[in-house]
Amino acid sequence: MSAATLSFACAAAWLLLGASAFASPEQDHQKGVLAYARGDVVGAMTVLRAPAQAGHAPSQTFLAFIRDRSDFVEEAFVLYRDAAAQNDPDGHAGLANAYLTGRGIAKDEKLALQHFSKAAELGHPVAIEVVANAHLKGQLGLAAAPPAEAVAAVRRAADKGHLPSIDALAQAHRVGTWGLPVDAAQAALWLARAKDLRSQRTSAASAPKAAQ
Repeated sequence: MSAATLSFACAAAWLLLGASAFASPEQDHQKGVLAYARGDVVGAMTVLRAPAQAGHAPSQTFLAFIRDRSDFVEEAFVLYRDAAAQNDPDGHAGLANAYLTGRGIAKDEKLALQHFSKAAELGHPVAIEVVANAHLKGQLGLAAAPPAEAVAAVRRAADKGHLPSIDALAQAHRVGTWGLPVDAAQAALWLARAKDLRSQRTSAASAPKAAQ
């Protein structure tokens, strides 16, 4: 076989294998997400396994989500743990939920709080609200949390539009709790923010839905 023929044969083999054989972890992850969206759960898991094993955190967390929903909770826990080890917010949140509910591991509210808090610091929206609610309601062992820690968690959630946190900050500035000074101007600002959000959400809820 000549060099030219061999080169052509190699090129043809590459085309037959398809680009997926050389796909990046991110490309495989996107294929897995699309397969899952189509309802092809088995296909999604098949595509996600390679990037997950290669240490691609988004693939680890998405595969963990699928396996958790299929009641393979031990495998899901390991995948969430591996993603959290890379400081992935979804990994921390998934691991926190496992510790909170006892799915795949013994329940441990202290560890749940640690991982929810880390996910919240990394911007995970659900974790931000979970941690804020824990401070507001004295859950997950936070009844005696330091005021500065509580304020930081609640303010983070308030900045994301979490109404209970906004209301709590308005009250804290009104009466001077959590180590915050009495500040009528700040209280008024948070109250106005709460009123505006409630108005927006009421309008959105009452708006006619688009025809199906």
